[in-house]
Amino acid sequence: MSPASIQNDQDIDSDSNVEFEDVPISLPNRYRNREDAEIPIVIPSTRQPQWTPTLSLPQQRSQPITSGSEEETQLRGQISTGIERVSYRKMKSDMGMDAPGTPVSARKYESFKELAADVEGLVDTLWISATPAIQTEALITLAGLTQTSLPAFPFDALPTLNILHKFDSIFAALCTGTHPLTGTVLPGGQPGQSLATETQKVRIRSLAERTRYEVFSCLGKSNRGNLAATVANGHGHDYGYGDEDSGDEVDEPWMLEATRVYEKSLMLLAEQDPEVEEMDEFNCL
Repeated sequence: MSPASIQNDQDIDSDSNVEFEDVPISLPNRYRNREDAEIPIVIPSTRQPQWTPTLSLPQQRSQPITSGSEEETQLRGQISTGIERVSYRKMKSDMGMDAPGTPVSARKYESFKELAADVEGLVDTLWISATPAIQTEALITLAGLTQTSLPAFPFDALPTLNILHKFDSIFAALCTGTHPLTGTVLPGGQPGQSLATETQKVRIRSLAERTRYEVFSCLGKSNRGNLAATVANGHGHDYGYGDEDSGDEVDEPWMLEATRVYEKSLMLLAEQDPEVEEMDEFNCL
């Protein structure tokens, strides 16, 4: 063979002529356990948020409902009945049963999304009333019911984050006396005046902290369950969960968004007077 032919063969076999699209993405099985095999390192791109907070609020009354009026009595009855219905349907979900012929409006919740829809309807009704004497206490009750309902259903990120964002925005609005979207003074309020009492502020902060903890707990259970199912199906892979003691940063799905739960209320009430908190705890004994 002539030197020219040898040179041509070498050119053909050189790395510069390899068709990269034909190169397999993963190593063949026979090389996967070799210590000297070079495993390609994939550097993930910066993860974008999966959820963007949005807030939709109906138009409020121009003035709060008159205390002692028939309208106030009707509103209190409507909200009380609504809370009882949500609690009843949630209890039936815990029991996992429905009687034959149960109306749709009274059946057990099949998902957190269904519960959140009912809760949001009551929240909107309270917001429309523009009556702090009714809405603040009822909103705290509804937010507490929402928090205790989180573990009862598989974690559903979007309805969970959306309803909690609405609670957060309204609580912050009541604590500052300003509309969360327009920045205008709420009906019946004064510039710089809070429409929530100091005790209510303490309760809101405590509720916000408990809810954030519950969201992270539910999120952790959901991620562990998904990872276990993946491994059980023979598709195990380390997605960055890592060892809790390793100090490695954990970048689980929805973790970034979960850190924003009740962020407005917690930042606003971070400097709450501890003496008020102690008095509130004493009154609850």
